[in-house]
Formats: sequence, C-alpha cells, structure tokens
Amino acid sequence: MKSDWLKKYGFMIAVAVVLAVVAAYVVYQYVRSEDRFPNSPTPAPDFALENLDGEQVTLAGTNGKVRLMYFFFSHCPDVCPPTTQILSKVQQHLKDKGVFGTDTMLMSVTFDPARDTVERLREYAGKFEADFSGWQFLRGEESYVRGVAKEYGVEVIPVEDGNFIHQNLYVLLDKEGNVRHYYFVGNQLESVDPAKIADDMIYLARK
Repeated sequence: MKSDWLKKYGFMIAVAVVLAVVAAYVVYQYVRSEDRFPNSPTPAPDFALENLDGEQVTLAGTNGKVRLMYFFFSHCPDVCPPTTQILSKVQQHLKDKGVFGTDTMLMSVTFDPARDTVERLREYAGKFEADFSGWQFLRGEESYVRGVAKEYGVEVIPVEDGNFIHQNLYVLLDKEGNVRHYYFVGNQLESVDPAKIADDMIYLARK
C-alpha cells in the first residue's frame, strides 16, 4: 500500500521539494542583496580638491558616479603602497565590466601635499598603472585636506621622520553622494578582495 502511494505521489513530492528549495534560494539572494549595505545612507562631507591637471574636483561635481576614496601619502613606508596596489586591481575589475570612468571612479587623496607634489604623484600613480580617466589623485592645502580626512573617519597623526599614523581604509560613496560603506583594510591586506569591492561599486551604480 505504502509502495503504491509512493509511486503515485513520490514524483510530485520530489518536484515540490525542489521548487521549495529554489524559492528559498531566490528569497535568500534577494534578502542578501537588499542587505548588502544595511545601514542608512549618510550624506558624505563636502570637499573641493585639485587633481593633477589643476582642475577642481568636488563631491557634488562627481555625483552620478559611485566613488571609492582612499586617504594616503606617497612616502608611506608600509601600508599605503600595497593598499594602492589593491586599488589598481579594483580599477582593472571595473574596466573589465565596462563601468570604469563612466559609472564609477577612484579617488586617492594625499594628506601630505608638501611632499606629494603633482610631479611626485604622477610618478607614484604610474607605478600602479592608474588610468586618470577614472582614477583621480587629489591634493589640497595641508590643514584643509587633513580636516576632510578626519570628516571621512581618517585621523592623521604626524610622527617622526615625516611619517604619519593614520587609519587605512576605503570609503564607498554612492551616486547621490552618501557614505555607504567603509572597508577597513588596516594591515590585513591579504583579506581584502578587490573583485568584491568592484562588485559592490557596480551594484550601487546599477541601482
């Protein structure tokens, strides 16, 4: 009797189970995508800096693109070069997806403008194959830039030998000029996934 019942309804039960699993997976993917940045968007602090061509770059002027900001100094003896190298990989992922410079951009902001001259930054950017069509290296008056860095959560503390102690992180801004996420890099460079960062940027660009 039981065998006859299984023969009659077994296939239907199996199909129902498969459909339930598929439905659960779709719901999970939807919820996960909606929770990618669960915190409420926070308006980003305004700024007005100069790129290497002497052009003014502002927060409002770059709205419409998803931006990834990094505060650094080129004479950094430890984390800044490898963290910038990760940005180079993010750049390549964005290029591969066809969104670099059009829907997304990278911004590297020096808080050591006295030493980070335009010439110095051009040389530094070249080491990481920075494409200026979508990767801006920005400067400004020293106290102003460090004030902007602090507003974005990066404390800059001068130490001996011209070096600085600073938070090593990326700030993700959406198209409307809101802070959506912080990637805390620190010294854990091996744990940073440039493909995931690029994917997050593309996600926001397509919303």
